[in-house]
Amino acid sequence: MKNFVASVLALVVGFFTVTFAAIMGLFIGIAALIARPFIKKKVEAAYAEAVKQQGGDYTANSTVIDGEYDDITNRSQAQSQSQTGNHNMNQMAQSL
Repeated sequence: MKNFVASVLALVVGFFTVTFAAIMGLFIGIAALIARPFIKKKVEAAYAEAVKQQGGDYTANSTVIDGEYDDITNRSQAQSQSQTGNHNMNQMAQSL
């Protein structure tokens, strides 16, 4: 008899817990749906302000990831020119 009462009590407590979690989840989900546009607007405004402070151009629908980069498109040309320049300077110094 003790096992039967304990089982029924455990089922009642479990059902209450699941029901309470479902109701709380429903309320939290509704609150998230209501708050989403406001939060999105604040985040975009904060991002625009941060970009403005850094002196950049803000576009809401850009596909570029902001960050630091090193432009290497002209690096190989610049290095070869500097090496050629150094070589010519060495030849001129030796001829004098």
